[in-house]
Amino acid sequence: MRARSPRAKSAAVAFVVAVLYVLWAAWYVGHHSVTSLAYVGSLFQARPGGSAAIAALDRDRRSVIGYDGQFYLYTALDPLRAHHYLDAPAYRLSRPLYPLGARALGAGSRRAIPWALLALSVAGVVAGTFALALILVGRGVSPWYGALYGLYPGLFLAVTHDLAEALAYGLLALGLVAFGRDGRRVLAAAALFGVAGVTRETTLLFPIAFAVWLALRARRVRDGAVLLAVALAPYVAIKIALRVWLDSWGAARATRIEAIPFRGLVDQWPWGDPHVQQGLAMVAPALAAVVLVWAVTRELTPAFCALVLNVLVLVVLLPEPSYVGYLASGRIAIGVVVAFLLCLPAVLERGRVAQAWVLFTLWLLPWYSVLPAALRR
Repeated sequence: MRARSPRAKSAAVAFVVAVLYVLWAAWYVGHHSVTSLAYVGSLFQARPGGSAAIAALDRDRRSVIGYDGQFYLYTALDPLRAHHYLDAPAYRLSRPLYPLGARALGAGSRRAIPWALLALSVAGVVAGTFALALILVGRGVSPWYGALYGLYPGLFLAVTHDLAEALAYGLLALGLVAFGRDGRRVLAAAALFGVAGVTRETTLLFPIAFAVWLALRARRVRDGAVLLAVALAPYVAIKIALRVWLDSWGAARATRIEAIPFRGLVDQWPWGDPHVQQGLAMVAPALAAVVLVWAVTRELTPAFCALVLNVLVLVVLLPEPSYVGYLASGRIAIGVVVAFLLCLPAVLERGRVAQAWVLFTLWLLPWYSVLPAALRR
């Protein structure tokens, strides 16, 4: 019997993850309106913006404010008028690919766009799972470890709230396949990183880390400069365009990193269950991942550079508004899980399987609260 190819093995992992998401989606839309995934709040929807499409949306009657997914839905429904309904227009509109992609997929139909948002999110999860499984199997590791990405609770929350992270990190993972272990296909990787960056800007931490590694460690300054320029160009161009249009750079409070490590979490004191959960399932495994990878490898690889930068920006210096609960911090830290999976082959090669599984367990821990909440909604 012929051995299955790496792509076939990776596709099997992605297929299992896809089935789980499709089953959840089928259950959800059988009990709720697909539009409810966006959590439309009356506070922003009621603003005078002149958009009939936005005004016609059903509101979430349990929350006046709603949640961030509503802003992607507004943009998808009415790109030219949506800025009137956004809390921070220049900040929200700097991530246009997800809502505009849904608008294109849904052919501008008010009824189809909410479905398109969900479809793009699930597609992002499946693509990311496949890409990371392919990277792992190429390094001699079981592709099933790639399921950690698809089953990460923070990623699931992004899908269940119409947020851009699932699509963004799916595109990023495809760029990681192009980049490989040492960045031989710089231009292709940079192009995919650039597209991911205008879907969710936190993905740009990867090309920044890789560019620094190329320039300083691999002595490939030109490749590092090309990677950085091409990857950042779309995001920078959009920010400049928004500055001209809306007279703002979109510097929201949630984008400002803290000057003091973990101040964002400390400022939440006195801590309740949500803050303890973040400490156990987000902070602890992130810090342990950096320590574990460095302890077993003592090697400054592109993957390790990405891991350190993601942990520093998305965990250690994460601002206070993002530590309000796991729904915010857990999905923001998706990049930490992705970066650790890139480091995983080196960890397993040195026999640290048990330590890796401790981290997996901590990252998956929030399922005890995420799944019941998702099914009861």
